Amino acid sequence: MALKQQPPSPEGLVPRIGPHTLRRRVLGMEIEMHPVVFPVSALLVILFVIVTAYVPRRALLLFGGLQDSIAAHFGWLYLASMTGFLLFTIWLACSRYGRIRLGPDDSQPAYPRWTWFAMLFSAGMGIGMLFFGVAEPMAHFLSPPKMNGSDLAAAREAMGITLFHWCLHPWGLYALVGLTLAYFGFRHELPLSFRSAFFPLLGKRIYGRWGDAVDVLALLATLFGLATSLGLGAKQVNAGLAFVFGIPQSTTVQVILIAVITTLAVGSLISGLNVGVRRLSEANMFLAGLLLLFVFVAGPTIYLLGATVANTGAYLTRVPHRSFLTSSYAGPQQSAWLAGWTIFYWGWWIAWSPFVGMFIARISRGRTIREFVAGVLLVPSTVAVLWMTGFGNTALHQELASRVAATDIVEGASQASVTPGLQTYQVQVLDQATGLPQTPDGNWLVGPDAKAIASPRGVLMRWTDDRLITKEGDTVEYDRGVLVDAQSRAPYEPSEESLYRGPFQAESVALSIGGYLSQPVLNDDAMAKADTTATAMFVMLQGLPLGWLTALVGTLCVVLFFVTSSDSASFVADMIASGGSQNPTLGTRLFWGILEGLLAAVLLIAGGLKALQTGAITIGLPFCLLIICMAYSLLLALRQEPETAFEDAAEPAEEQGERQLLRDELVEA
Repeated sequence: MALKQQPPSPEGLVPRIGPHTLRRRVLGMEIEMHPVVFPVSALLVILFVIVTAYVPRRALLLFGGLQDSIAAHFGWLYLASMTGFLLFTIWLACSRYGRIRLGPDDSQPAYPRWTWFAMLFSAGMGIGMLFFGVAEPMAHFLSPPKMNGSDLAAAREAMGITLFHWCLHPWGLYALVGLTLAYFGFRHELPLSFRSAFFPLLGKRIYGRWGDAVDVLALLATLFGLATSLGLGAKQVNAGLAFVFGIPQSTTVQVILIAVITTLAVGSLISGLNVGVRRLSEANMFLAGLLLLFVFVAGPTIYLLGATVANTGAYLTRVPHRSFLTSSYAGPQQSAWLAGWTIFYWGWWIAWSPFVGMFIARISRGRTIREFVAGVLLVPSTVAVLWMTGFGNTALHQELASRVAATDIVEGASQASVTPGLQTYQVQVLDQATGLPQTPDGNWLVGPDAKAIASPRGVLMRWTDDRLITKEGDTVEYDRGVLVDAQSRAPYEPSEESLYRGPFQAESVALSIGGYLSQPVLNDDAMAKADTTATAMFVMLQGLPLGWLTALVGTLCVVLFFVTSSDSASFVADMIASGGSQNPTLGTRLFWGILEGLLAAVLLIAGGLKALQTGAITIGLPFCLLIICMAYSLLLALRQEPETAFEDAAEPAEEQGERQLLRDELVEA
């Protein structure tokens, strides 16, 4: 299918949109919509959320089964595709295609580099690094895929694995998606929407049912990902506020947090990409940079500087092997680890690629393919190395120091008084046979939340004849964290009389940061398990000077990262639903921004967030196939570029003139 580069539109930065885009005035506000994508996506999202909220445990079982099946049967596809996407983008940047601009040959970048870096990072994985910068390295250190080696070797391996999950591979994916969308949207003036990426394959049929289906799928992935992030993010922010400031953890507080984050995100959207999203991203990166600098200076500085070099080496030496590591030659433990970590991450990154890729494309007009790929790959990956080293290695250093000190405890002295970095927490006393918590009197086992999401909480049970028997006499089991009837396999529905709402049996234990993450730590009232993943960063910061101040800055960074992620995803949803418009109308922005907050709140109250997250990850499989086709489509279009695109014409006129003068002078000399 022939492609011709289109001249710039009269507005300069606003390309032509699809031929079927409609504008309607509703309640005094203008709404811009695609007549199919907008209503179909809104209807499907609302319907999906209603069903998920009505039967959250059945939805979790269904999507959990799908996710396990995808990991077992298509894990190889995820691993091969993610590595292929990375290699393909690197090849594009190094080839002659790297000189092509994402826009007309004389176009210039819309944002300076610092703003561009801040926006793409804040909208990408900034919030993930903030929460998992401590928790993931510690998790790999405490439960490595191979249970052997010394503590120091395990720490090095843990950092290498963490960097593999957060550096080049996910950004290679985002670079490919963002590059393709920006190329067709800015250089060929097609709608800035997913359908445009398939023009060389489908031609004008992208405006038909095939294009509508692709955009609906992209919009669903964006909305599902954002709704789960808002809901789970509110729980994590609440956990952090409870840990630092003593604010109670409750659904009411979390709904209030969703309302606050949504309000800030909608306000940012109303002010526009050049004001709200841009300024928030810059402020966020500045605060996060200050926090990282403080950790390097106040923490074990020399150790962290050396670890930065060692971690980079560990990552680069292992990345070829890990890029193609499947479960074909792995034992059961390593296979389960691979499915629970690497394949889960790849599926989640692919599911998020419509949002992140579209947003990166929107802010990248005027850059060359080489500059785009280099920026998207190298800058976030470098930040990931520094961030994960600063936070992850500081936590590992604290854990290793506590283990060394623990071996030197004098007889009769308390561990807390001798070992540095230990703090006392309330820890559940678990039944040895079942691993379940108990009531304070020890007479009953208590069914806890399934990952604090979907399983009925507080079901009273006993372990009898190697079976779990509820207070009502029913035999039950746990399936993917959901309590089910042992016979029917349906989610178990207990009566109100058989539920327990009191505290768990607990004991006070002095724990290092590793113990805090691996033990069933309770909240202060001993009535619920603490979200240790969300609060691991604050535990680490308590081991450094000015713990109260860094906790305050860290909490502010968490909130700002959620706001920037929310307004970025909402902006992407607005663009897709409006048929590819780069600047959706005010009514469109308000509709999707408010709808996403409402959906997150409803799912949080009903207990369906985990089910929606699992459902979003299953979308990664069809998207993986679409992105493979997208890469082929981009290659077909690049091969049709005229020869002038690879010459000096790809440079701005001013730079061309200066370069020609220099050449003339050299010839004369």
